[in-house]
Amino acid sequence: MKLLLPLAGTILLSVLLMEGCGGKEPGSTSLTKGSLRLGCDEALLPVMQHEIREFTSIYTDAKLSIRDAEAREIIAEFAADSIRTIVCARELNKEERDALAAAKVSIQEYLVARSAVAVIAHRGVPVTQLRVGQLDTIFSGMITRWPGKRGMMIELAVGGVNSSINEVFRRSILKGGGFDPAARSFSASKGLLSYVSGTPGAIGILGLNWLTGNEADVNVIDLASSSMRPDSTYAPEVYYSPHPAYVYQGYYPVIAPVYVYTRNIEQDVSMGFIAYLTSAAGQKVFQKDGLVPATMPVRLVHLTSQQVN
Repeated sequence: MKLLLPLAGTILLSVLLMEGCGGKEPGSTSLTKGSLRLGCDEALLPVMQHEIREFTSIYTDAKLSIRDAEAREIIAEFAADSIRTIVCARELNKEERDALAAAKVSIQEYLVARSAVAVIAHRGVPVTQLRVGQLDTIFSGMITRWPGKRGMMIELAVGGVNSSINEVFRRSILKGGGFDPAARSFSASKGLLSYVSGTPGAIGILGLNWLTGNEADVNVIDLASSSMRPDSTYAPEVYYSPHPAYVYQGYYPVIAPVYVYTRNIEQDVSMGFIAYLTSAAGQKVFQKDGLVPATMPVRLVHLTSQQVN
């Protein structure tokens, strides 16, 4: 993923993987044996598949499976108690919390990582940077053609009606407004990614971890917000990519928290898996898949080619 930096050199984000920091490694038999059916927001499917592979390679008596769907569908199944542990690329909203409270459902929540909504475009699209205001006019349908002599049509691709990515994007960019009714909706990010990479003029949104290994297939659009200016030495509206360093610093304008919710309170394999996600090993997996760890200390390293005397 390319970076556009207002400083010379490159900023890297790394996790300080220190024993004894953050979450605990699961240790007792009950935490590492048994079965868990995890409800997974499909925006997080690649990274959670990676987390489960690593966890079960360590704890071979643990049997984990994934039920993936868009966030609202997974949350509805959680509320109905058909799935007792879920992971979402957004926080539960007030309506969902009120419904759970009315049903006297007690839950535990854990912030395990931070993600972002990546804006991707077909490699033939004549734009690599957009201001937040321009993004609004594109996805709301106010403009329908790309700039240039040919004026190719803008082909919009968004998540389905229950998508966490849609909800975060609408709140951050559209200020609660709706997408252009002509936008194509996809209930699976894999299909959206394939559509954008293969359709001239296409632009779409998807969860950050879906970019891992797929960056070469699309253009990842850098974004600028007039409200984001780290300090007075920075020019207004600097463009930032959804690199983890910029997500961590809050410079990228469309950030999404990653939460695990559970109805379980006993010391079973679900709590063991949550403990693993918040441990050094689980946080390192999030980092490898392009997300920002939430429970481990993080440092930014500025690399420069300038000679140090």
